Amino acid sequence: MQLSAERQRGFGLLEAIVALVILGTSGLMVFTWINQNLQTATRVKDAEAQAQLQLEAQSWLASLNPALAPGGEKAVGSLRLSWRSELLEPMRDEFNQWGHLAPRWQLGLYRIHVQAMRVDSGQRVEWRQIAAGWKLKSGFAAPADESRSP
Repeated sequence: MQLSAERQRGFGLLEAIVALVILGTSGLMVFTWINQNLQTATRVKDAEAQAQLQLEAQSWLASLNPALAPGGEKAVGSLRLSWRSELLEPMRDEFNQWGHLAPRWQLGLYRIHVQAMRVDSGQRVEWRQIAAGWKLKSGFAAPADESRSP
């Protein structure tokens, strides 16, 4: 009995190997988890930057009249925008709520394909959107602020 008591005091080579395998596997799983979290954080940061770029470009496009500027390029600060539009619905005469007999404007529905790029970082985004375009009918004089296009 005394012999078996001495054997139980220390810890053997097999137990040490098992402990190292468990520790190594756990460490590998932790490093894999950390790497996946870093990749996810990078993708979220890129998606956020693209969304910000699109919002900045859309704020400028809100003033675009595709009937007067169906395509083009524009540099706004560090943003470079390019767009082209196609008429979805034919231009139609407008009739306002006061019942004017002679319509002054023609309205059309356009699909606009937009590309925006940030010059300093090279980041780009593109999308399509639908917008209304308008132009003055021939024979009418435009007020100074109603016929402008950026």
